Amino acid sequence: MPIVWSRFYRQHMLLLAVTGICLALLFHLTALDVQLEDAWHSATGEAWPLRNAWWTSTLMHTWLRYVLNIAALATLWQAWKHRRDADALRWRVVAISALVVPLLVGIGKRLSPMHCPWDIDRYGGHAPYYDPFAALLAYIPQPGHCFPAGFVSAGSWLLAFVLFFYPARPRVSLAVGIAASGLILAMGLVQQMRGAHFLSHVLWTLWLSWAIVLAVHAGVRAWRTPSELIRKAAA
Repeated sequence: MPIVWSRFYRQHMLLLAVTGICLALLFHLTALDVQLEDAWHSATGEAWPLRNAWWTSTLMHTWLRYVLNIAALATLWQAWKHRRDADALRWRVVAISALVVPLLVGIGKRLSPMHCPWDIDRYGGHAPYYDPFAALLAYIPQPGHCFPAGFVSAGSWLLAFVLFFYPARPRVSLAVGIAASGLILAMGLVQQMRGAHFLSHVLWTLWLSWAIVLAVHAGVRAWRTPSELIRKAAA
């Protein structure tokens, strides 16, 4: 394996470990989740006033998901189209990530006992609040299946494009990463406004999605694509 990729994987494994610990401690030791959600719950005196608003429910949650699903299908076509090209492995990473990230997040959500904000007793629901760390140790008789954030994963596979031009064009890679992260956080914010997810759900989905993308990249050995071929394909 080239040194640049060996160093990259080590750095990001360390980054995931550090940020994972920070996320666990942040939401376990503070009330940040509920403090932020309190503001959206009764901002106008009405419970979850943006839950069924057109721009949050229809535009963002429904139409945006359709657009992202179409984009995911388009990457499958691109991966097939470029299957014999110099950038075949990079397209393969994007296409696999477009399938695997939502799939694994969906499986995790199905197995998770955690509830959405609108099901929490603090907001008139039936279930107590548990942060992701506390939920691992708690017995929750009626699971909520609300963690990680499934809607967010419809867009978080776009993080695979971060590696599309790396290491040949690191500035482009960084710009793509910032843009993808911004979209992911915006999608998560909409779900917080609607009472569908806590901030911790969104950030853990972002964390998990990047871990999956890295695993896919390493699994297909996409680091075998020489940098000079990446430059030629991107030109």
